Amino acid sequence: MAYYNREKEITNILKTHERNANRLLQKAQSSRLLEAFNTIWVSIENKELPVPISSNVMTFNADDIKSEIDEWIKNLKECQENAQRKFESMEDPSPDDLSKRNNITSDVVVLTSQYENLKNSIDQVEQDFNNSVRTHRAPMREALTDISILYNSVNHVKGDFSDYKNVSVYVHGIEDSGNGFYKSVKKAAQKGDLIVRISKNEKDEYVYEYYYIDKYGKRYTKGTYEEIKDLEYFNTNGRLHIVYDTNEPNEHRQATSDDLAEKLNEMGLMNEETKVDMFGHSYGGRRSLQFAMDYPDHVRSITTIGTPYDTNILGSQANKHRWLADKAAGRDTTNTSDYLDFNEENRNNDDGKDYSNAYTDMDNEAMNEDINHLKSANSEIYQKLQKMDITAAAGYRTEETVSFSPYYTASGKHKISSDDIVSVESQYGDILGDLIDEKPEFEVEGSGITDPGHIYEVEDSEFVDLIQEVNKKEAE
Repeated sequence: MAYYNREKEITNILKTHERNANRLLQKAQSSRLLEAFNTIWVSIENKELPVPISSNVMTFNADDIKSEIDEWIKNLKECQENAQRKFESMEDPSPDDLSKRNNITSDVVVLTSQYENLKNSIDQVEQDFNNSVRTHRAPMREALTDISILYNSVNHVKGDFSDYKNVSVYVHGIEDSGNGFYKSVKKAAQKGDLIVRISKNEKDEYVYEYYYIDKYGKRYTKGTYEEIKDLEYFNTNGRLHIVYDTNEPNEHRQATSDDLAEKLNEMGLMNEETKVDMFGHSYGGRRSLQFAMDYPDHVRSITTIGTPYDTNILGSQANKHRWLADKAAGRDTTNTSDYLDFNEENRNNDDGKDYSNAYTDMDNEAMNEDINHLKSANSEIYQKLQKMDITAAAGYRTEETVSFSPYYTASGKHKISSDDIVSVESQYGDILGDLIDEKPEFEVEGSGITDPGHIYEVEDSEFVDLIQEVNKKEAE
């Protein structure tokens, strides 16, 4: 579109738009945004905008800028309407009048299309910024939590639960909540123990429920810790059990570690005296191990069941074929937190938004990869992991099978090598080498992929017994 062929009405409007564009870009100070504008401006005016960019931000107010562009489109359309009304009011319009009306109409159509393209480009720049910011947000959040923990330690700041020395934290797997663990922990808890159930309400806010067993075995459910402390026989000599719901069911293990550290610090449990015994089911085991890698001085033991320490076939297929997993299996594979892994292979994309969650993680990273990186980068932390008691329990099923031969027919129950979701080898954490201390195995219910034993593992009576054994063994 040649600048000198335009009607003066359009030329004057574009001059105003150029001044406004320069003002917006000067304020935003984003080279990416300037690049998006210049791509359009070269096609409109055959020149770039003369805006000096002295810094390069990673955010800007995209809605305000797009609102401004909508005003530009409105200016153009009003110009077109005015030209049309003027032409229609003429009793005997000349060929030049007709040409002017047509030129304005043509310019408005083309310029409106260019401005719409510019708005789309701004959306893409904003999404790229959001992806980039999320990549760096997790380390910043972890650093802030570390500073808060250090501050509390130096200044002897105590939280409500600081008096507890023995703490168990229970972390669920994907597409799940802590309800299964809550049932099991109620069975495993002893007299004098307090259970704190941390879950999300309909407003997506964390809420707390308190369940106390006094020295006579009487059980109380209360809505606040103050109500628990008012009980006649309450004391903090027992174990504190924390049944924790992740912020998002399918969030990446690093997001869980960051959030859990923040929660435990708020409760006064990230101190030098308190030791945490972690329990994880399924992907919750990965989350627990991540927390231990991030905060090894606060973790005493890790006990998992059904955990895919290796990459997982079903998780990988769900990540690669999301539409099938979501529709056919009722999954929610794009559900995630505001976390984005630095490892680009550990990502997927949903309408321009990059994300990392449990599915991308199980598709791309076996836990030994992070352990080996940790071993190389910080052998001291690896040695602390070696000193932890780490138990990797596996679930298995048995099926009624029949064997035929020329000489006999045999039937009976035979052991299936996995519980249909995670192989026993992966549940055992064989790839983690000498980090795993014990590998118990429990028979679980279930009947194949449609009703996998995996979902029954956390409530299995033998696993409840294991929770009791570990808590008794690890107690100071």
